Amino acid sequence: MPRTRSICAAALLAACSSKAVDTATDSTTTTGSTAAPDTTGTSTATTEGDDTTTTTSTTSSSSAPTSTPGDPTTGIVTTTGDDTTTTTGTTTEAMPSGPNVDVSDPQLFEFSFKADEADPAAALALGNQLAELDTTAPLQGRLVVYLHGAGAPTTCGSQAHGVMLARMGFHVIHPCYVSDYGVGNCGDDIGGCRLEAFEGVDHHDFIDIPPPDSIETRVVKMLEHLQALHPGGDWQYFIEDGKPRWSEIVISGISHGASSSGVIGMNRAVERVVMLSGPLDSDQAWLKGDPLTPIDRFWGFTHTGDEQHPGHLQSFADMMLPGEPFVVDGAAPPYMDSHRLVTSAATGDGHGSTQAGGSSPKDGDVYVFEPVWRAMYGAE
Repeated sequence: MPRTRSICAAALLAACSSKAVDTATDSTTTTGSTAAPDTTGTSTATTEGDDTTTTTSTTSSSSAPTSTPGDPTTGIVTTTGDDTTTTTGTTTEAMPSGPNVDVSDPQLFEFSFKADEADPAAALALGNQLAELDTTAPLQGRLVVYLHGAGAPTTCGSQAHGVMLARMGFHVIHPCYVSDYGVGNCGDDIGGCRLEAFEGVDHHDFIDIPPPDSIETRVVKMLEHLQALHPGGDWQYFIEDGKPRWSEIVISGISHGASSSGVIGMNRAVERVVMLSGPLDSDQAWLKGDPLTPIDRFWGFTHTGDEQHPGHLQSFADMMLPGEPFVVDGAAPPYMDSHRLVTSAATGDGHGSTQAGGSSPKDGDVYVFEPVWRAMYGAE
């Protein structure tokens, strides 16, 4: 679709600055003082660096899933063609064309394993990688690849966010990847560093990331390992010709992971891109490139209490995301069809609040931002 520049809504003009944000100091601190932790059996550490969300964990690696039983259901859901469902047993469930998932024992499946368990060739970023699938939910037939913030976490991603997405019907994985290089060291080509971390191909002189330690390879190796651990999840569906089946994958992340998700959407035709508390790479060339994923499949979400908020708004404008900045508080989807979503909801950590868990506000047991996430991830 044609890309046309739009300006910030009047209500947000005070926060919409064209001033460049120092990308060398875009750091995040995550605390572990809430009742909804991001990872199982974790403690939290602060790492200095760019837009960092770093979590340490005492959870041991595992080759078997943990699970939570759901309502009784039997059968294997088999999808054939577009939105056509064939079932065996007693289950009938409307699903898009996609993986053949065994729902005969409905439950929440959760997995944790080291990066080098999935791929012995892995040598960098060897933390615990998480995955979730909830077979009690109507399945979306799509995979969310969720990228953590900057640093070198012991446990990668957010368990709380992954479980929330699994409850919406997504397959979810959280690969560990190299994100501790400091984007300030990448000069005027931060996109080159992020692309090398994604592809494992030389794009920038400052970093050296081989293919086994790249995001793209990690996704494939995680899916292969999950297929061996849990063949009923048909995780291998999301691999095509040895590569991720990007057309059925939502690439998403928070902070550093949000910016990296944007770069991936620029260089691969993915199902959609969901960027939480990002992107931030203000005035970088990649933001104004021609994306392989249509720009109307990119979404951004930012909190006004985040010190990086002005930079997020500028990046939304540089990317020409659809619509004007729209405040979601007290509103319902589709938010005037804007893909530049903004909140001022009460929280102790605006930057971390845009993902489930941690400081994300709740109304009772329900996340306040659940309707926002449903709209962004396409689970309405």
